[in-house]
Amino acid sequence: MRKYLTIIICAVIVGFLMSQFLMNQYEKKEDLLTIFSRGEKVYLIQQGIYSSEDSVKKNTMDLGFYIYSVQNGMYYVYIGITKNIDNVQKLQGYFKDLGYDTLSKEIYVNNKKFLEVLSQYDNLLLTTTDNDVIKAICSQTLGKYEELILDAYKD
Repeated sequence: MRKYLTIIICAVIVGFLMSQFLMNQYEKKEDLLTIFSRGEKVYLIQQGIYSSEDSVKKNTMDLGFYIYSVQNGMYYVYIGITKNIDNVQKLQGYFKDLGYDTLSKEIYVNNKKFLEVLSQYDNLLLTTTDNDVIKAICSQTLGKYEELILDAYKD
């Protein structure tokens, strides 16, 4: 009996230590959440990829709004965001008329507050054809994305 008890206690201790090791691989609890809960699909409208911040500034001079991310030394510039595939086409058409070729990129977002705001802007975007309104919506949604998503990861 004592032999089995020693084996069981060792197994429990090894299991506990292994789980601690695996859990410590994640620097933030948010990383763990993104693995188990992918969030809701959102489309980013990508304007371009550049090799330097100077290139970004030079090629986005005429845009009043954009955000960018740096991945592997390259600057990815985004000029719109939506949850609705019909709005993706509307935004791409709007930017094409302005002389920008774009593509859409799918990401997943867990931030409920941002998703609620984005839904409201998506509803407005669906009902409008006014270019000034489309421009304002793009600016506002990117601003909210920066405020509620990107700035949250800086902290």
